[in-house]
Amino acid sequence: MSSSNAPQTAPYGTWESPLSAAMVAQLAVSVEDVLVDAVTQKIYYLEKRPEEGGRNVLVAASDGADVFGRQWDARTGVHSYGGASAAFYNDVAIFSNASDAQVYTVDLRAASKSPKAITAAKACRFSSFAFHPGMRELVVCVMEDHTKPAPQDIVNTLVCLDSRTLTEKPTPFIFGTDFYTSPTFNADGTLLAWTQWANPDMPWDGEQIYVAAVRLGHHAGGLSLAPDYLPPTRVAGRPSAISAVQPTWISHHTLMFCSDESSFQNPFVATISVEDKTVNAQAVLTESVPEDFADPPWSLGVSNFAPLDETAALFVAYKAGRSLLYVVNIDGDCTEVPSPYVQIERMRRVGPGKVVFLGSPADRPREIVLGTFIPSGEALSPSFQIINQHTKSAPPLPAEFISLPHPVELFSSELNRSFHIVYYPPKNPNYKGGKPNENPPAVISVHGGPTFLEKQSFSLEKQFFTTRGWVWIDVNYSGSSNFGREYINRLYGTWGVADVDDCIQTVLLLSSPTYNTVIDRKRAVIRGRSSGGYATFVALTQPQREGEPPVFAAGTSCYGISDIGKLAEQAHKFQRWSVPALMGGTPEQIPDVYRDRSPVYHAENISSPLLILQGAADPLIPPSQAEDMVRVIRKNGGTCDYILYEGEGHGWRRADTIENALRSEMEFYQRALLLL
Repeated sequence: MSSSNAPQTAPYGTWESPLSAAMVAQLAVSVEDVLVDAVTQKIYYLEKRPEEGGRNVLVAASDGADVFGRQWDARTGVHSYGGASAAFYNDVAIFSNASDAQVYTVDLRAASKSPKAITAAKACRFSSFAFHPGMRELVVCVMEDHTKPAPQDIVNTLVCLDSRTLTEKPTPFIFGTDFYTSPTFNADGTLLAWTQWANPDMPWDGEQIYVAAVRLGHHAGGLSLAPDYLPPTRVAGRPSAISAVQPTWISHHTLMFCSDESSFQNPFVATISVEDKTVNAQAVLTESVPEDFADPPWSLGVSNFAPLDETAALFVAYKAGRSLLYVVNIDGDCTEVPSPYVQIERMRRVGPGKVVFLGSPADRPREIVLGTFIPSGEALSPSFQIINQHTKSAPPLPAEFISLPHPVELFSSELNRSFHIVYYPPKNPNYKGGKPNENPPAVISVHGGPTFLEKQSFSLEKQFFTTRGWVWIDVNYSGSSNFGREYINRLYGTWGVADVDDCIQTVLLLSSPTYNTVIDRKRAVIRGRSSGGYATFVALTQPQREGEPPVFAAGTSCYGISDIGKLAEQAHKFQRWSVPALMGGTPEQIPDVYRDRSPVYHAENISSPLLILQGAADPLIPPSQAEDMVRVIRKNGGTCDYILYEGEGHGWRRADTIENALRSEMEFYQRALLLL
């Protein structure tokens, strides 16, 4: 790939790269989750395979063998974003199958290993499976009932499934609020903890942890509440004020979890007393740490820590957008553990002193890592072992091609605030810039969410651009997660304003002498997915500054939002009240704000070329949002390319789509910036 010759001179953005769009698509196999059988301590993982239609496959980490055949896809539509689609216990797998949304089990000790259906509830979706430790045939999970499909009529409950029978409609045994997640049993199955919250909150606004005593019986699929021992009792969290997440049993009557009571998600512990019917919860750390120890749960199954024993757990926290590892003892001691990973997620306990997680270095694809944390004398000597060497993943580029992330906190005097970006410079040993004093073109990438964080893990998509002589900049704008609750709350009432202002300021600042003029002011493009696509639309409709070129020379919106009013009307249950919170009111209360911030009503202002990529089967942002934008732009004589991908939803799953979308985007920019 590299050359021993002196670098040749060529304009930025035109360099020949060793990475093609086809290679990015072919190597887009990714590990989505890692799972552990608590009884056998065997490790499994969930692998997304674009070349097999984007299906999710359960795989044994020991030998890379698939748990089921090609007709199965372990994926769920609960909360529309899914997650927590499978679990393992004592050599039995349970999973939600994407094609029919039903639950299946697989006896991994049987000769055939053929999945067996245990639900036939055609209008329901399932996720977050928790096996009863005393009776593995009983599994508690989340059921989302779409019998009445209107968002306000969809019902979420906790149910108990009996894997020995086929159930047409499981009977809820915990119900009454809008959302439930994360059911988890203590060691003997007498206590069940879970999380819940109600509209208008999103989980990071006011998710709460509850615990209750349960008993085996003949009701609700074989399990029922035992209020005479401990009725459903709130452990932590408060509606619209405090978010408590990820309840995990660290011992028989002790729960560990995270809470943002201090504005940052920090470790907490709660002792459950059945005798007194009381719960005592308190912060683990004597002083709050201004770092988030938990991610916002957009999908189910998020796990930022795992118990090492009954007194300590291994946590992931975020500082400057990068993962840090800590061993946290319930006595308040918190010790940082060095690790080579900039992003760590899906942490699961394997056994005493052992955890497994997905670790992403800055210069290699995501790895499944077995961490051992056993004290040696008075010191903790961790070791990390990669356990998925047999999987098909992207081989690392030679080091001389890899552009590494540089997190930067920018300050805008115009906005009177700071915000966060991650900067990736052009990197290709075979080239150097062309004209004297030439600055490179820049991709300003806006993440979706909007309560999300673009992290610093290795990305072939980003390297696809940087090896061609582009700067890539991720904007973790005001409202992004993992910088504390106050940073998230910046976007409430200002969606479409604060996020877009931060993107515009990124270009103005990084093209100024204050920041060493690291990008070309006239050759910045903006792109984003979902909420990031919305920011792209809004940014391109902004009026030009007097006497200056457009801030963005071109843009790409992938399944972006063009009409906020229609989004509010069509929003699914999980996000139904998110739009009013982000806008500052409902469409009925502030109709002018919705119109002002809906780019479809200002598309005539767009002077820069725009590319719109859209999934035809997107249930969250339907194609009509894109097509309305295309129609208005073309009617006014603007340049707008539109590609509709049949069979794709809210994100690209198939290899051919990934390849076409990436190649089309690059070629679009090359034409718009006259780089061809």
